[in-house]
Amino acid sequence: MRTLPPFGSRAAALARFYDLEYRDYTEDVDFYRQYAHALEPERKLPILELGCGTGRLLSALSEAGFSVTGVDRSREMLALARQRLEKAGTAGQVDLVCADMRHVEGQLVGPFNMAFCALNTFAYLTSSEEQLAMLRGLVPLLVTHGILILDLTPPFPHLLSPDDGNLVLQGTFHDEEGDFTLHKLVSGLVDYSTQTHDVSIFYDMVDADGAMTRFTDDLSLRWTGRFEMEFLLQGAGYKIEKVYGGYELEEFGAGSERMIFVART
Repeated sequence: MRTLPPFGSRAAALARFYDLEYRDYTEDVDFYRQYAHALEPERKLPILELGCGTGRLLSALSEAGFSVTGVDRSREMLALARQRLEKAGTAGQVDLVCADMRHVEGQLVGPFNMAFCALNTFAYLTSSEEQLAMLRGLVPLLVTHGILILDLTPPFPHLLSPDDGNLVLQGTFHDEEGDFTLHKLVSGLVDYSTQTHDVSIFYDMVDADGAMTRFTDDLSLRWTGRFEMEFLLQGAGYKIEKVYGGYELEEFGAGSERMIFVART
């Protein structure tokens, strides 16, 4: 019987699974790279990513010549990010900080030219108090007229599946290094009265001999509407510059699958 990869801990396993799912996702890379270049062609001022995960965007921006700081509260995620950056040869351009994005004041050295939360990271803040704490905490860390970008899924019912307790297969991934196949199944319940989404994830890891091990993870997300998000940003001291419906800078509308806010201090 082949032994399963020695993750060391459940948290390390979940970080590995996250990386396996998202490490090759590139749809938003040019969006952030082009925004960063337009703001600072000389690449002198650093960029901040909140909830950087395993360093997918940190790597892309550092390879483009930018200095970047990545914040995440998972040490296991940051360990994988460090490995990615070392492999790319850009570790010297990136600072990795283990911290909660709601409480970054005093833990980061700015100023930053741009800060961003990619792929629904902001939705992990499950109350208005947490959202405002994060937004206000960033203001003194950004340069005057610095940019904040928040990328969210619009709270449209057809985009929040699964939402009624049903179980769906969200993807199957193969890890060549660990020689295992991962099946990701997701169940979720949406409460539209509180705009919250309780999600249960089941990772079924199957090794080369067919033995399966299941890992589970539960999380809560809070979906924020367009005008509520604009109100939060304005209340925290930002000016809304644009709301995009996708990474090609298309206008946000009823058919949009992304809701991307660009705001300035």
